[in-house]
Amino acid sequence: MPNSLKLLHLSLLSSLAVSVMAVEPDAQTIMKQVHGQQEQYPYIYEEQSMILIDKEGNRDVRNTRRYIRVDASGKVNVLLVFDSPEEVKGVALLASQQNDDAIQAGIYLPAFDDRMISSEGESSSERFLGTDFSVYDLKPDRHDDFSYKRLEDEAVGETSYYIIEARPVDNTILKQSGYSRRIHTVSKDNLLVFKTRFFNRQGRHIKTLTQHEFKQYGASFWKPDMVLMDNLTDQHKTLIKTRERVFSPDYVPPKMFSQQWLFNHNHMASTVQHIFDNTLTPDKPAQANDD
Repeated sequence: MPNSLKLLHLSLLSSLAVSVMAVEPDAQTIMKQVHGQQEQYPYIYEEQSMILIDKEGNRDVRNTRRYIRVDASGKVNVLLVFDSPEEVKGVALLASQQNDDAIQAGIYLPAFDDRMISSEGESSSERFLGTDFSVYDLKPDRHDDFSYKRLEDEAVGETSYYIIEARPVDNTILKQSGYSRRIHTVSKDNLLVFKTRFFNRQGRHIKTLTQHEFKQYGASFWKPDMVLMDNLTDQHKTLIKTRERVFSPDYVPPKMFSQQWLFNHNHMASTVQHIFDNTLTPDKPAQANDD
């Protein structure tokens, strides 16, 4: 092959390599796609077992129901209800966040009847009811709350991962989350977040979340049936195992994300029972128009 043709061939190969490198996605694009998958299903009902494990290996098992509803306005609503053991039965966490507002959260304890215990602002980053999750951890992420940076890719066996650093965009998000940054391990083939490392405001690695047993719904949506939060500071772990999952607005009606729903004890029965048996507790007369 003449030298001129060789040079042309090398030039074409070099241009092709540059083109391939040019289309490599940046961190913002990757995480936009990750969060976009979650937005396909804004209504989620889950039945879960929550297992708390201390450093001696002792286990405390709790059964819960979790309801998530993301409204068209972007408002995120979360209701977590404890069904067992008996000492926590009826305890509930009600949380919401509207666009750029702070998280509004309260804990309902049956013994206090018509009263919520506030769990807002910076307390949303604290451990929730002895678990290793904070209120902030239990709600879906909002893409625009963070800036993203690609770190060096990693590979385990034949699987390649993007390593993405996420930092709060402002001090409000920093205070709410309690994390100066998080580092996500994202599979390149289907954009699943397999691991997240959490760093406190001083930059120390304090927790690691790993997600397992992913199940596919539809063409491009996956959810893990098991997640493990490892609290490195307290040498404590919380394992959440999902037994049942339903994507339907009927299972997460707007009225359930209210204090009155809890005060009327409607949360004591699952929405499955409400839907099929129509056994809703009547509203109290003074609050009849609130729901």
